[in-house]
Amino acid sequence: MPRLHLRARRAHALTAAAATLLATALAVVTPTAAYAWGPGAEPTQPYAQPALPDVPVRGCQSTVANPSAPTGASPALQVIYAWHDGNGNNYEANVEYIAKVVDRVDWALDQSSNYDQHVKLSCRTGYDTSTYAGYARSLVVPEKIDAGANPNTSAATVRSDLISAGYDDSNRIYLVFTDFASNSDAYLCPTGGGYGSSGGHCSAVTESWTTGVAGHELAHVLGAPHAWMTETGAPYYPEIMYNWVDHWNLDPGFRNYYDPSELSASFYIDPHPSTATGNIANHPMLTAPTCCDVGANNDSLTAEQRTFEAATPGSSTSTLTSSSGWHQVTPSCGTSGISCTYFDGRRSAQYNTYTGPFSSSSISLTNRPAVTAGNTYKLFTRLRANAAVTTQLQLAWYNSGGTLLSTSSGTASTLASNWLEYRLTATAPANATSVRVTLAVPNQSTTGNYAINIDSFQLNNCTANTGGNCRYDT
Repeated sequence: MPRLHLRARRAHALTAAAATLLATALAVVTPTAAYAWGPGAEPTQPYAQPALPDVPVRGCQSTVANPSAPTGASPALQVIYAWHDGNGNNYEANVEYIAKVVDRVDWALDQSSNYDQHVKLSCRTGYDTSTYAGYARSLVVPEKIDAGANPNTSAATVRSDLISAGYDDSNRIYLVFTDFASNSDAYLCPTGGGYGSSGGHCSAVTESWTTGVAGHELAHVLGAPHAWMTETGAPYYPEIMYNWVDHWNLDPGFRNYYDPSELSASFYIDPHPSTATGNIANHPMLTAPTCCDVGANNDSLTAEQRTFEAATPGSSTSTLTSSSGWHQVTPSCGTSGISCTYFDGRRSAQYNTYTGPFSSSSISLTNRPAVTAGNTYKLFTRLRANAAVTTQLQLAWYNSGGTLLSTSSGTASTLASNWLEYRLTATAPANATSVRVTLAVPNQSTTGNYAINIDSFQLNNCTANTGGNCRYDT
């Protein structure tokens, strides 16, 4: 059974399973302020969340009489309010706020792409769910942690108590809000094709009642790793798995663990040499994604155009075509030098030019994605080279007959030996129906062989996103 190594900019640490029943689970710890819990500041990027009264109510998808012994085989998320004698039972004062946080997490999932997808929530009978007061009390179940004590109760202690109380059903994931100081973390239950409920206790525990932290920990249980990079010097746009304090959206820059537009795509979700793959959009705890509403990310490229993961290392790939020189998927040679693995710990594409000086050349995506005239698009890619070679991003616009209409070109940039992200924003002209994504290499005056590495292409339809928002440059 593969062990998932999760790393992030913040000091996330891995902890061992605390009990026999959790021996196959993985703890991923998210640090929070010492001895602080309860409501906190909500993340506001990439755009503001709805005001608290306006957060959409997800509602109950599964209703059971006894949350600790649900009947039937329908997967769902069970929300728990955990308390102990040291701080008392404040359920009535907090239950509706916690329900709002859960509804915010569902909203954040839905808004992370232009696909309509939601969390399946489990509720208990005996409440009038036509009112928010009744819905909140049906959704959030109070549970006393008998072994809990001040000043701090570990998440392992919380889990042991919940397991003793029967909260270890294979068709449930548990999201636990502690009303006392604890650590926030997640236990994943690995399965063969990804991560999710495979029997036993799968849970996220959070002392910080916010969309960022609660959503971050829940996404871990669903199988999302931390956002991480294998090499230095590369600006990275934060998201909920990388910087949960400020951001609520999932995987906006690369789609390496969550892609509802391609459920057949599976991504390496752990650094080399792990072989674990997954796509959490397939998780049974989530509804089937339905295209198309509006969200924070409307990507126009396929998974293979973004990642090159399906091609064998060292081989050519039909995803790319070059006007001169030659290209290949980077060979399997480790992570030193011109990297053979990047970002997802795997591989990039490598464009090799002939010995210079030489005239201009280019490498492009073979297939031209469809576009809408008048819409604004933003191209992202990460590049590095073995020498100071100048390159330029281009978007070439075509009409329905395949005639080139015009070309939008970015700033000419001299590549570095470390990975950096480069971007180009342009608007599709009148009559445009498709676009060719190109990395151009202008005339070079320096003699030498140039090897340019390319990874994590993304073409975002900004106009189709909420408020015309597109991933911004930070």
